[in-house]
Amino acid sequence: MLRRSAKFTALITALMLIITASGCDTGTAYSLESTRFSSAVSETAATKPSVYIRSSFDINKNPYYAMLSETEMNAYSFVYEELIKGNQKFECPFTISADQLSKATDAMLNDHPELFWLDNSYGYTYDPADGTVKEITFNFFDFADTPEKLRDARSRFDSAAEKIITEASKYPTQAERELYIHDYICDNTGYDENAPYNQSAYSVIVLHSSVCAGYARSFQYLMQKSGFTCYYVTGRTEKSSQVLGGNDENGTHSWDIVFIAGEYYNVDCLWDDTASDSYGSPIYPFFNIPDEELVNHVRINMATRLPGCHSTDYRYSNLFGPTVEASSIVFTDAG
Repeated sequence: MLRRSAKFTALITALMLIITASGCDTGTAYSLESTRFSSAVSETAATKPSVYIRSSFDINKNPYYAMLSETEMNAYSFVYEELIKGNQKFECPFTISADQLSKATDAMLNDHPELFWLDNSYGYTYDPADGTVKEITFNFFDFADTPEKLRDARSRFDSAAEKIITEASKYPTQAERELYIHDYICDNTGYDENAPYNQSAYSVIVLHSSVCAGYARSFQYLMQKSGFTCYYVTGRTEKSSQVLGGNDENGTHSWDIVFIAGEYYNVDCLWDDTASDSYGSPIYPFFNIPDEELVNHVRINMATRLPGCHSTDYRYSNLFGPTVEASSIVFTDAG
């Protein structure tokens, strides 16, 4: 097992309007880099059709999509279609503002961990006459910044993920399959603030080293591919200087919500991993617990509109036997 003590910290450095996240995901790591659009191109763009037929997304599986306006849903769908095809640069076929694009992109990335090759920034050109977005450019990680490299990265990621999903499928119940995925992530991932690509599921599933965002996105992806409804949650940790060795007050953090047997539950793989490391053996204080017991966690941004978690039926101790509960963990000042 790879068990390492976690420091719940985040460092965000802004340079040329590009934000690169280190540590846990802020929920807004994908920022905008804008440039003006020439009038000649703007005139050409004005002739583009104003009606866009968007793809259909299941609002139960993709809750952030359901939070958007009609125009933002168009942007979410369009950008997803382009990115899943591996396109980095594309013109926007309908009228949308930068703010609408930003909200739609945040929602899309929260819903779709399979877009693991995206770096933490994108840019756009806009028409200075009305500020509408014309061309959008996404940065891809260096392991996927050419079509050939992206194809190879997808192959590595899919192969590694499929092995985990296949093993999980051998268990007879939903709870056992969920536990297998949770334990695989905890047992095979080391917490490292300097881990490459740490805002992506790739960092956990392929490289086995990440931060909270990588843990949460990989759990979301593997659960989704195993047939579960699972949501990525953006938030922060309050009083995190007293949380499992952390030292960043009000630090950003990410975890998951899973839907089982008609109820929603919180799951924090990273904190279970770190608690186990501190305890000396695997424990499950943050496995399928209600909001009331998710100590120090606070949702932010669009995640505040995700469903509440109030059931305890599928918590670890009710299914698999005694464990150390979150309420029993002693938080000590990191000093």
